[in-house]
Amino acid sequence: MEKNLTTGSITKNIISFSLPFFVSYFLQTLYGMADLFIAGQFHGAEVISAIGIGSQVMHMLTVLIVGLTMGTTVLVSRAVGAGDKNSISKYTGNTITLFIFASILFTIILLFLCPQIVAIMKTPQEAIGETKIYLTICFAGIPFITAYNVIASLFRSIGDSKSPTFFIAIACTLNIILDFVFMGILKMGASGAALATVISQSLSVVVAFIFICRKKIFSVKAQDLKPNFSSIS
Repeated sequence: MEKNLTTGSITKNIISFSLPFFVSYFLQTLYGMADLFIAGQFHGAEVISAIGIGSQVMHMLTVLIVGLTMGTTVLVSRAVGAGDKNSISKYTGNTITLFIFASILFTIILLFLCPQIVAIMKTPQEAIGETKIYLTICFAGIPFITAYNVIASLFRSIGDSKSPTFFIAIACTLNIILDFVFMGILKMGASGAALATVISQSLSVVVAFIFICRKKIFSVKAQDLKPNFSSIS
């Protein structure tokens, strides 16, 4: 799956690499848009407000996670360019370790601060309950959001920006289907939208992991998972 971006037309390489990245980022923001649209077909203002406010919070977190994982892309891509397989494995393993702990920590903190976040967002009184439910479920799914973005950054580090777009496209499709099931058929409100988002994101991670295992794209040994502070920093 590795693609050499140092040969051929610079303009063509930039466009072919960056376009799928923009598409995948747009698809990640599409979760909230799809939730809002479908909620508007089946529910009232309190559910729509809850999803709208919750989506803004989750979008901000997604942007933060994407920014943090870019460091992985830089380090691994440099090792790939140098043909240093040991460094590739070491950076990949430490990235996995770092973001496992970071995602768990983020989840615990955000679940604890959920009421305060709802208050800071100036949530209307009638939508507070639904907003708390939406954010609680979405916060519980942060490990899956983090896992997808880490995997996407690793693929991009070897010049493959198309595979992450494929994974997230599958997730978006499932999210829309589950939105109709949970909010339309089961009338679950904001909790249905949040569940649809978390389930679809977890599926994208599972599909990506199966893809990596079958293609044997990355090789990580047990010792590579041991924290190396010079790599992490």
